[in-house]
Amino acid sequence: MLKADIYGMEVPMQGSPYTYLVYRTEFGRGILADIQEAYSGDVPDMSILLQVAWAMARTFDDAVPPYADWLRGFDPKEFALGDARAMEVIDKAASAELFRVRKTGKAKRRIARAVGRMAQRIGCAADRVLAR
Repeated sequence: MLKADIYGMEVPMQGSPYTYLVYRTEFGRGILADIQEAYSGDVPDMSILLQVAWAMARTFDDAVPPYADWLRGFDPKEFALGDARAMEVIDKAASAELFRVRKTGKAKRRIARAVGRMAQRIGCAADRVLAR
């Protein structure tokens, strides 16, 4: 379990197989496909990253409100489109909680490498956003 500050709100997040179910049930898509899509452009898609953060928060605590209500809980004064800090926090939490590297299975290592490459891309994208 990790606690992350996203737009001024402390969000406890946990990843587990249940996270995959929570995400698919709420959004109708697979979390891995959406994570890949989030990083497919020049700038990571913050809406998808927030969906991932919500699914991990809901995994930690089933009392977390539905996605739209959860988004309303953020302080609008803290929100900034392309906030590199928020992107980085969510990315680190997702990497730590959903892609834990163990000495078992080639698939886990491949996914971990792919996520590592995506994390490097988000760092570069965040640098470009901050440079604007």
